[in-house]
Amino acid sequence: MTDEERLAQAVQTVIDETVDLPAISPAWVATAVMQTIEFPRHLHHLGYAGCHLELRQMARAKLRRQFDPTISDDDDEEADLFPDTLQDRYPRRPKRGRQPEYVLRERMTQADVAYNVERMRRAGSALLRHADALEEWGATHLGEGAA
Repeated sequence: MTDEERLAQAVQTVIDETVDLPAISPAWVATAVMQTIEFPRHLHHLGYAGCHLELRQMARAKLRRQFDPTISDDDDEEADLFPDTLQDRYPRRPKRGRQPEYVLRERMTQADVAYNVERMRRAGSALLRHADALEEWGATHLGEGAA
């Protein structure tokens, strides 16, 4: 296993162990991983900052794939783009200059629900417009019967 794979696994382990936390952010996950891998801040301040930034990016990507309903995992063609079940967590409306947070569904406010509903509707509309445009392009450039 490569070092990158080991770090990715550490990030996922921290995320998996947070099922009871009301909210989780990439920065919190990164800090927890830094503790798990026993990289103290005083060892090398700049190295710590760089590692923490990279772990935040990894955590952000994993959290988005797991808990952001407007993000699809294009690597998994078999995945249901719109599952019938609700997710355990949804993103909160981000505050300017703050890290994204993913909150347990039971802890969401009405504003959190409205924010996610609006994002999903915008994403759905954009996807439909894109599909229509691609279909039109295909009919124009490839002909009606082209597959």
